[in-house]
Amino acid sequence: MKNKKMSKVKINRKRHVLKAITWNLLAMTTTFIVLSYLPPYFGFEPIDKSSVGWLVILDRVAKLIFYYLHERVWFASNWGVLKLKEN
Repeated sequence: MKNKKMSKVKINRKRHVLKAITWNLLAMTTTFIVLSYLPPYFGFEPIDKSSVGWLVILDRVAKLIFYYLHERVWFASNWGVLKLKEN
């Protein structure tokens, strides 16, 4: 089997932004469902839907920013990237 040459690719930052947004939409929906519908199953009082909405929005905006920064740091890092030697 021939060695394949690995090269670092360039990825547009818009890709990272879109990835962060789509992930956050999924996470926001999950958080809303967990906070809205699951508390009674565990013996807790239900949370008002308008309160849940604001909590979800604040939570997701903060986490969107941190996720984007985390993604950029990992993208800039070569940790765990194996480079094959050329023969």
